[in-house]
Formats: sequence, C-alpha cells, structure tokens
Amino acid sequence: MTRGLFNPKPLVFDKCDFKNCKITTDMQQLSTSEAVIFLHDSFSSLPKKPNGQVWIFATLESPYFTINRFKTDQLKRKFNWTMSYRKDSEGFSPYALLRKHVQSPVKNYTSIYLNKTKNVAWVVSRCRTPSKREAYVKELSKYIDVDIYGKCGKPCSFKEDCKTHLSETHRFYLSFENSLCKDYMSEKILRIYNNNINFLPIVRGAPNAGDYLPQKTFISTSDFESPRKLAAFLHMLGSNETRYISYLKEKDKYFDTVNGCLRVGICDICHRLNYRKQYSKTINLTKWLWENQCHMPNDIHT
Repeated sequence: MTRGLFNPKPLVFDKCDFKNCKITTDMQQLSTSEAVIFLHDSFSSLPKKPNGQVWIFATLESPYFTINRFKTDQLKRKFNWTMSYRKDSEGFSPYALLRKHVQSPVKNYTSIYLNKTKNVAWVVSRCRTPSKREAYVKELSKYIDVDIYGKCGKPCSFKEDCKTHLSETHRFYLSFENSLCKDYMSEKILRIYNNNINFLPIVRGAPNAGDYLPQKTFISTSDFESPRKLAAFLHMLGSNETRYISYLKEKDKYFDTVNGCLRVGICDICHRLNYRKQYSKTINLTKWLWENQCHMPNDIHT
C-alpha cells in the first residue's frame, strides 16, 4: 500500500522477479496491508502500526530537506525499510539510470563547438543551500563568465527548453546539487545527458558521482582545490576543440532512462516481501538519514 507516493495504476510487476504484489492507495486497507510506503512529506503524524506490518520510508530528497518535515520521535523504531536514491535502501530508486546507446547520435560536432561564444550557464531556483553552491559560483565568477538564469538570476526566455537553447551558446553547465550527500544525484545532473543538450555538466554534489557517471563525460568540482583552479581547467578545455568535442561525444553515448521516480525500487520491495523473514529489522531513521552521509564544502571560505 502507498500513502501519498505515486499513482499506482501504471505500476505493474510483470518485469519483476516476483509478480504477486499489488499496490493500492485505498486507505481502508491501511491496517490490513502487508506493507505501507510513506513518502517523507505525506504525513504529519503516524497511524497505529499493526503487528507484523512492514513500514517503508520513501524519499528522493537529501536529509537536509527530509528531516525537517516531522518530529524526530516519530522516526525511532517505527520503520523497517527505506526506499530512496541511496544504494543501501531496500528499494533502490535512483534519479536516473544512464544507458548506452546502441548507436551514438550523429552530429556535426565541429559546428556545435564553433557556435559557442560563452562559457558557463546555470539555471537555479533555490538561492541559499546547505552545499553553499551559491558561494562557490560567486567565487567562480571572478575567473570565468557565468550566466545565471531562473529565480536566482535572469529570466530564461526559452522556458521549458531553456537548457537546450543555452547549450547552443555555452560550453558548460553547472549541475550543482543543493546538498553534498552520498549517492544524491538529481535531475540537475542527469538530464544533461539528454542528447539534445550540447554542453558539458560540471558536477557538484555526491562525492561518489563517479559511481554513476561515465568518465570523460563530466567535470567534477571535487577534482579541483578551488573555484579558481576549476576555472583555469575550463578555459583550457573550452579552448581546445579536439578535447572538448571528445568529452561531448563521450557524453552523447549515454541517455537517461528513469527521470527521478520512486517506482524504480518497487521490484526490490516486492522481492523482499516474499522473503521478509530474511530482511526483518527495525531502523532508527534519524541515524539512517544522517550517519556518514553528508558533508559541508571544504573548497570555499565564507
């Protein structure tokens, strides 16, 4: 059973190892369901938990934007499993899974490169963040041009196709997350792997981004001691046609297949329900959210 999670109608289990699970949002079945999935912002209080029922905590947000939704005492010894972007979740639901094209797109990469007249673009709506990305960009802007759009910058006249159009004139895009947490990689990074988008992502977020992204398809701020050193590398790469195009071609070999949806992990949940005795546990959710997960930036000084 789900509560405030997603529309169950398109969810089927025909591609799962086990096909005997069913999802419902019928609240009349809350006390009789074998398991209940709670989205992190779908409840202000918890119902009485029947004996033997599995409670699953689901979120695609980082701990910074999850923990302030409810009281801490609600989280102690209530939940059994988790469903999130984290690899250690019982229902692993990454924002995206990059797949490789059978055949790489055919593009005139020289023309794409020569049409670019600007360096860095950024579309952003949250102006103050735990990752202090806004401070990083302020420092970066001292050494390379950065055009900022969205609520924290100037309006983008292209609306929904903003990034696509910006990629025609800009060489790089700031795929900066609001939090620096393990496994936390949202659409800010992964949608740049749309083949209609012709610039390179500069990644700042999960310290283990390399576990998800193919090498030579992105630039990571963690590889540079400071924004100044990153800017120097961007100037070098952006002025080298051969090397820049090699990055862009490599990026275009991949595409995003998920687009941020919790239902990806539903097969994992169904599997565990069929073997639930092997996965029996109760978790301290506050500890699970925070322990060894997030860090503050160490490459900027504010």
